[in-house]
Amino acid sequence: MAIQNQNLNNDRPGTVAQAVNKDLPREIDFLRRNDEAMRRVMNTVEMPDRMAESLVRFIRLNEGKLGPKRREGEFEKLTDDEVTSIEAIVREAFDGFTEG
Repeated sequence: MAIQNQNLNNDRPGTVAQAVNKDLPREIDFLRRNDEAMRRVMNTVEMPDRMAESLVRFIRLNEGKLGPKRREGEFEKLTDDEVTSIEAIVREAFDGFTEG
């Protein structure tokens, strides 16, 4: 049984070409940006990795700002200056990256 020759140059959703040409590079870009943000956050404030990961995610998903409920909750020990610095780090790391 012969395998049919598929056009790997089409970028339709769900194709191998889309995964290789668009999805994978985008995922690598996201991971690079996230690693940069994490490294810089950890150099700014000492905290457990999981807390830093959550902090970066919350800021990224809230348009570059830490929401007041999160600020008053699990991140209440951070100073205003630390929050401002971390928000700037996350915004810079993800500048130009679009979700979805």
